[in-house]
Order: sequence, then structure tokens, then C-alpha cells
Amino acid sequence: MDREKREALVLVETGDYETALVALRALARVTQVMPPRLALVLVPPGSRTEASALPGTAWFEEDLPPEVYSGLSPQERLFVDAWAARRMPKERPGDQLPWDAPGHIPPDSTSDG
Repeated sequence: MDREKREALVLVETGDYETALVALRALARVTQVMPPRLALVLVPPGSRTEASALPGTAWFEEDLPPEVYSGLSPQERLFVDAWAARRMPKERPGDQLPWDAPGHIPPDSTSDG
């Protein structure tokens, strides 16, 4: 799993957000931003230690600690909640089954007969 890119939520705790974004983009692929303090990044293998050591930032690959979450604005909490929801496993009936598997109706099937 260490060979895969991992997504991390970055909280800019101190310093200028735009300056931090420039530094983030040099270390990882920034996929989403929520100014003035949050960003989502994809961290390549081998760069995690270097990236997470960026001064003035806190990096989270798992859920935020309650004390950090409680210090966020309502808009920032919505951003974090959406990130957390996206990481949750999805239940999809029939996922990975062929379209004509027994008990399943193909998506283009019509009942007009």
C-alpha cells in the first residue's frame, strides 16, 4: 500500500495560505482547496515524510481529531465532512457482476416489450 498515492487533508495552521499552496504543489498534487486554510493533496510514495514536515501545516490521512475538527468554521467542516464521506466504502448492489447476472436487469432494458 505504500506504493500507492494517498490523499491527505492539509490544514495550514500558521503562515500565508498562498505561500503554503506553492510549497504544497512542489511536494504533492493539490486536488482541491478550501481557502483560507484547507487543501486536499495526493502524496506520491516516498514523499510523505518530506511533505508532512512542511512548516506551519498539519497533515491528516485519517479522520481529524475532535479538537481540530471543533476549531474549524462551518464551511471548513462541510469540506472535511465531504472528504470523509468520499473515503467511506460504498455499498453497490450487483457491483462487479455482469449485466446479465441472474436476478439483475441490464441498465438498458425496457419494459415496452
